[in-house]
Amino acid sequence: MTNFLFAKNKIDFIDGTLKKPEILSSKYKPWMRCDAMIKGWLTTTMEKGIRDSVKYANTSLEIWSDLKERFGKESAPRAYELKQKIAATRQEGSNVSTYYTRLRSLWDESPSIFAFPCCSCNKCTCELGKKITAHLEKQQLYEFLMGLDNDFNVIRTKILATKPVPTLGTAYHMVAEDQRQRAISLENQATPEPAAFKAFQKRDFRPVKGKHTAKQEKENMQDDECTFCGRNVHKREGCFKLVSYPD
Repeated sequence: MTNFLFAKNKIDFIDGTLKKPEILSSKYKPWMRCDAMIKGWLTTTMEKGIRDSVKYANTSLEIWSDLKERFGKESAPRAYELKQKIAATRQEGSNVSTYYTRLRSLWDESPSIFAFPCCSCNKCTCELGKKITAHLEKQQLYEFLMGLDNDFNVIRTKILATKPVPTLGTAYHMVAEDQRQRAISLENQATPEPAAFKAFQKRDFRPVKGKHTAKQEKENMQDDECTFCGRNVHKREGCFKLVSYPD
C-alpha cells in the first residue's frame, strides 16, 4: 500500500507531511476529496472485521496511524507463527520454482514482523551491514535446502560441501538445473519401441488346434491374411517386409 500511494503521489497524506487545511481555506475541499479517495483505497483492501473498526475515522492519517499501532509493531505470536510456517514448508513433490516462491513470500514478510539487526549506516553497505545480510541469506539457504525432497540429496550434499557456501540464488539455480536434467533423462528413457516390433508383440496368436471348429479356424486364417505379401500368419501392419525387420 505504501508503494501504491507513493506511485499515486499521495504518500504525503498518510505520513502527516500534508496537513489538513483550515475549513475556510481554498485548499480544504480539494484536500478532503483526495483524502476521501485514499480512505476508500485503504478500506477496500481491508478484511471486513478490520474495516468496521476504522470506518468512523475522519482522515486517512487516522486510519493509517491506527493500523500501524495495531499491526505495524513486532508481534511475538505472529513471529512464532511465521517461523513455524517457514520450518514446516516442504517441497512435497511440487516444482522447485513453486516451492521456492512459497518460501520467498514468507521471507519477504519477515522484516515486517522481526526486529532485524541494522548497521549504523542504515543501508547495509558497510562491513557490518554486509555481514548481517550474509548471515540472514545463509539462514534462508539452510531453510531452502532442508525442505527439498529426498530426490535432491546428491545436489544438496554438493552445495553444502562447496567452499565457500554458494549464495541462495546460486543454490536455487543449481537445484532447478538438477531437476531439469533429471526430467530430460526420464523423457529419453521413455522412447517408443520400433513400430514393427510393437506390432509383432501385439499380434494375436491362434490357439492350439482342437480348441475351435474348422469354420472358426478358417475365419481366423482369413482375418490374419497379410494383404501385402499374401501370407496368412500375420496382418499387413505386422509384415516385416513392409515395415522392416526389427534389430
